[in-house]
Amino acid sequence: MLICEELFLLLTKDSGAPESWGGNDQLGLRGAVLLDLVLAGRIALTPEKRPRMTIVDTSPTGHVVLDQTLAVLPAKNGKRLTSLITWSKVKPRDAIAAELAAAGVIERTNGGLFGLAARFPTLNAGPEHTTRERLRAVLHGERPATHADLALLGILQSMGLASRILPQRETGLRRGELRHAITTLRPASASGDAVARAIQDAITAMNSVVSAAAAAAAS
Repeated sequence: MLICEELFLLLTKDSGAPESWGGNDQLGLRGAVLLDLVLAGRIALTPEKRPRMTIVDTSPTGHVVLDQTLAVLPAKNGKRLTSLITWSKVKPRDAIAAELAAAGVIERTNGGLFGLAARFPTLNAGPEHTTRERLRAVLHGERPATHADLALLGILQSMGLASRILPQRETGLRRGELRHAITTLRPASASGDAVARAIQDAITAMNSVVSAAAAAAAS
């Protein structure tokens, strides 16, 4: 599965409601889909303190959600990563949901006032269970961390949702222990240093964006 698909499942309750109503889900999904494009070799991030996104390949990936995102990115070629994470034209949620629904993992229903609130109840809990088991094993050092693991855990931590999505009853780790485990994780192989740096850059950008949004809400 794509990183953005796994994150979508983690951020969605089995009932179909979001795990958090704080508005950060879309930010997390944007960061995830951008990292999927990095892993697919379609974009790269410049090696600087405030990295910029550069497009390196515009050929289709075969994944609808990635190709839809890639199609709008030329307008932001060379721009700061933080501006991409807040850019409303990158809106992967519906495309992710459509792909997961087509695979029989979730379904889409409408509810709330006038039926305008979309929900995505789980039909097949297997994929999310597999992701959670893998992340638990990574956090306990039972298996090496992949780039996808680093991305998922880092994004959840930057959104302030890690301990809610991965509670102690599931991981055996208290909030502080979970934070320490996530922040000290390293990739299994040094061969992907550029990708690992891109993941860290995306997580740093997410932290910056989420912190700015929280500060604005509090003012």
